[in-house]
Amino acid sequence: MDAQDVTITVPLTITVRLGDATGTPASAPAVALDRAAAAVHPISYYDGYLGYDPTFLQVPVRLPSLTDEQRRNAATSTTAGPNDDPTVLPYTHFSLVMNRARQLAYYTAVNIDGSTSNDLKRTADHWFYDGRIAESEQIGEELYQRNALDRGHLVRRLDPVWGPDFERANEDTFHFTNCSPQHERFNQGKDLWAGLENYILENAEALDRKITVFTGPVTEDTDPIYKGVRLPLAFWKIIAYCRSDGTLATAAYVLEQGALIQEILSRAVTFDPGTYRLSIADLDARTGLDFAYLADHELPLSSGGIERAVGHVRIAENYTNLAL
Repeated sequence: MDAQDVTITVPLTITVRLGDATGTPASAPAVALDRAAAAVHPISYYDGYLGYDPTFLQVPVRLPSLTDEQRRNAATSTTAGPNDDPTVLPYTHFSLVMNRARQLAYYTAVNIDGSTSNDLKRTADHWFYDGRIAESEQIGEELYQRNALDRGHLVRRLDPVWGPDFERANEDTFHFTNCSPQHERFNQGKDLWAGLENYILENAEALDRKITVFTGPVTEDTDPIYKGVRLPLAFWKIIAYCRSDGTLATAAYVLEQGALIQEILSRAVTFDPGTYRLSIADLDARTGLDFAYLADHELPLSSGGIERAVGHVRIAENYTNLAL
């Protein structure tokens, strides 16, 4: 029989070359993957974006400094102007810097205005690559298939959703640049990531307060590999706001997901899931980022009823002892 092509729709289109009767070996199958999930906004989508505003609070709060190595390893925008930092990707009310080797953000920085916050309901998720940097510098949809990993927002979806551009801000949070692999129970846990995020935003709204939040993963060379990606075992946040007297107040937190990732990897991990206060100096040491300019405004690590654990201060489940 002659060689022939057989096309099967499942719904993927898979074309296989069958061998002929003389024993000619079949060629390797060619698989056409559905790339619908890998949407990319046109570059014009980002025209006029200003991103994070360092003068948003009464006291200026600049972006953190990178080490020389981090800066060499940062993704650079193809649309950066001559006076722009090419490593900073601006969105609506937030900005971020990508670690292209890990395909994750070094950090995100968002301005939250509690007085004009909009409780925009969540609809079907549509995630986008950022076309200003290479797709290879971003983790895409493939990592999150058939497992307990969530596409964890670093900038919480509702945090930048305020002011007249709230709908665009909501859409901007659904970029893979703003996404990090988080165990579903960590991402949605009321005493973990979701709980801390909700506490910050709800207090901003209740007090009509402006708040700046920095967020990022803790990345280590020893982080476990899954589907070719090293999964971060911890995430951090810094909050900054002005007191009623106009002085700046800051506090840093680290949230561990190692014990939950263990369920996916079946390996021993030393971290316990939980939320901890830690000093900004300790956070700088863990991330390599320079937030030292915020240390003079840091709130005390301890207060009544907070349990100390592993050199940090563990936060009660109801977050009553958080800095806000």
